[in-house]
Amino acid sequence: MKYHPDDIAPLDTMAHLQRNESQFFRSGNYDAIELAGMIATEALTLGAQKVHIQSAGEWLTVVADKDWLEGYGHEAFHAITPFPEAGVNGMLAEVLAVAFSAGVATATPAGVKVVKGEGSPLAHPLDQGMTRAVAIRRQRGLQPLG
Repeated sequence: MKYHPDDIAPLDTMAHLQRNESQFFRSGNYDAIELAGMIATEALTLGAQKVHIQSAGEWLTVVADKDWLEGYGHEAFHAITPFPEAGVNGMLAEVLAVAFSAGVATATPAGVKVVKGEGSPLAHPLDQGMTRAVAIRRQRGLQPLG
């Protein structure tokens, strides 16, 4: 049997993540607190010295003194992005926030960007000495699978 490049269908990243949710969370289901911990671990792994997870109402925010996503840009929020510093099968967790949370926002000294949903708890400018923040809504917010 021969295959042609047209036989290869592009991966719908968000649908793939949602179908395989149990592979990404210890309980098998989206957990905003666990996800915030994953994102904070990325920042520490990539050299941040000061990382905080803040809880304010329906939002959890990870703030760090180093922009751990600087080399990745917004791809980290929209694609399964390799994170080799975490191991052979490591991937950045921000895409999980977009797949499962009702809202995601990020901030750098340049400004605040809402990645998913409406609103953001992030202030501009960031607190002194902080260079990146990622906020996720605790509430689950799936989009229909295609």
